[in-house]
Amino acid sequence: MSATGDVAYFRRRILEEKQRARAACEEAIRRLHLDLAARYAERAEEAERRATLFPASP
Repeated sequence: MSATGDVAYFRRRILEEKQRARAACEEAIRRLHLDLAARYAERAEEAERRATLFPASP
């Protein structure tokens, strides 16, 4: 997957995990989903940096 594709994937997963956190009935499950969202956010930032350092050739 390209860095651009990685960014899109991770951004989508952030939104999905935040939605799951809002829907969770238990606090522990809510925290779990928010933790996953934060981890996906870190991965998205890493992928964005890679895309900047190594842009795809046309």
